[in-house]
Amino acid sequence: MRGIPPDQRRARFVCTMCIATPDGMVLIETRGEFEGVIADEPRGAHGFGYDPHLWIPERAMTSAELSPQEKNAMSHRGRAVRRLAYLLFHKRISW
Repeated sequence: MRGIPPDQRRARFVCTMCIATPDGMVLIETRGEFEGVIADEPRGAHGFGYDPHLWIPERAMTSAELSPQEKNAMSHRGRAVRRLAYLLFHKRISW
């Protein structure tokens, strides 16, 4: 990716979650995204998989360089599960 401008290396992690009935009817569905840029080189020791490759421009570090608390606050999984919990506890659902 060296030599490729950052605006052409955009990337995102995506997580979707849902609660469904046993017969497959979806009751709640959420989506969380964690956006960044593909890094020139992998950096960081936290996380796994692609975390060392996702550069977060506003933090000037990769996802793998964030503390676990920071990553949970920003991550696609954290966003999806927080939305799911909000909807689960604030939306009237007919089970």
